[in-house]
Amino acid sequence: MRNPLFEISEVRLGDISKKIGSGATPRGGKESYKSQGISLIRSMNVHDLAFDYSELAFIDQNQARQLNNVTVKERDILLNITGASVARCCMVPRKILPARVNQHVAIIRCELSKADPTYIQYCLVSPKYKESLLTLSQGGATREALTKEKIEDFKVPFPSLPTQHKIACILSAYDDLIENNTRRITILEEMAQRLYREWFVHFRYPGHENAKLVESELGLIPEGWEVLALGDIASINSKSISKANAPETIHYINISSVSTNSINSIEAKYFRDAPSRARRIVNHGDIIWSTVRPNRKSFALIYNPPTDLIVSTGFAVITAQELPYSYLYYAITTDDFAIYLANNATGSAYPAVNESDFANAKVLVPSTATMEMFHSIVETKLVQINILSKRNKLLGSTRDSLLPKLISGKINVSELDIETSGNEKPEKVINIT
Repeated sequence: MRNPLFEISEVRLGDISKKIGSGATPRGGKESYKSQGISLIRSMNVHDLAFDYSELAFIDQNQARQLNNVTVKERDILLNITGASVARCCMVPRKILPARVNQHVAIIRCELSKADPTYIQYCLVSPKYKESLLTLSQGGATREALTKEKIEDFKVPFPSLPTQHKIACILSAYDDLIENNTRRITILEEMAQRLYREWFVHFRYPGHENAKLVESELGLIPEGWEVLALGDIASINSKSISKANAPETIHYINISSVSTNSINSIEAKYFRDAPSRARRIVNHGDIIWSTVRPNRKSFALIYNPPTDLIVSTGFAVITAQELPYSYLYYAITTDDFAIYLANNATGSAYPAVNESDFANAKVLVPSTATMEMFHSIVETKLVQINILSKRNKLLGSTRDSLLPKLISGKINVSELDIETSGNEKPEKVINIT
């Protein structure tokens, strides 16, 4: 497979694309968004090789008509062109169509007789070409930006179309497995959340038939249950490191690495090179909640972490005391809890909450037996989620190590026997290393 003489020429994106362009925000901005309708793709939706559905906006037919020139089509590539997320890139998911993009996202629509869009996507996220895009974006006067002209002139490796298809198929096989595992994780998470709501919101827990409801600060609750301040049932930010007791190396989680119920990346660093905010110590079962812009609901459960895992001081680290961490996690990650934090945030440009806001939050505390029963059911799901998450990290790591070798031609796949019609994918991962 390896052929040191195998070389791949480069081509301008503008020469292999039918369309490159970005859109606009409808008049009225966020206030004009609808609860449903035509999808409006924004930069927060676009991640490398992944689309984030959590903050997908919608517009109506009249608003969409004004953006008809940036109608998104199947197999379009989405590229962030401004701000901190510049150069993030993914394929548009079929299920969100019809869709438009705003001014921070560009569409790259390949000429399918010349280029495989899945292959081009992988080129744009590969380390060498990603770095080139980031460097190119720094040419703006005030902020990171990729103009239409810069994108059109950007060059990517350009093997024959059949070879593009093969490279895309090989790499997509890994992404298909990751996507399948991610769907299973989502189902497990939804099962746990439904059980929490059934037992502790609707009070249909085992034995509820004979329970009496009594008044509390949170409304009617089963008799014998309590409403307590979070600070009475959990410690908050209880462990930190200093330069005096710091390890030589750490694994670090920054605020930007966490989204709703997910840790998206962990960085390995020498402590001396770590940011000054890398101070909070976390352990298994801890809950981390971003104190900045709590309305974004950036939180996660720490599950079987490495011993040197450290998180930013921009997180509140909440450790359950004498109650199951699984119950506490679901109790303080509800929409109501997020609204409570958002209502207590201060600062207009950079709204944030502090430790006392967490400590003063009121939390329903059921009977010990009920919480333990809940934990015994949910813990099995958390174990499965952890296993699937680790598999995804391994698959992603393997894909990332193959990607630059494939698109550079270091691994020559031109003579690999892979059946493809241009957009099909192999049924299993092909071992070519």
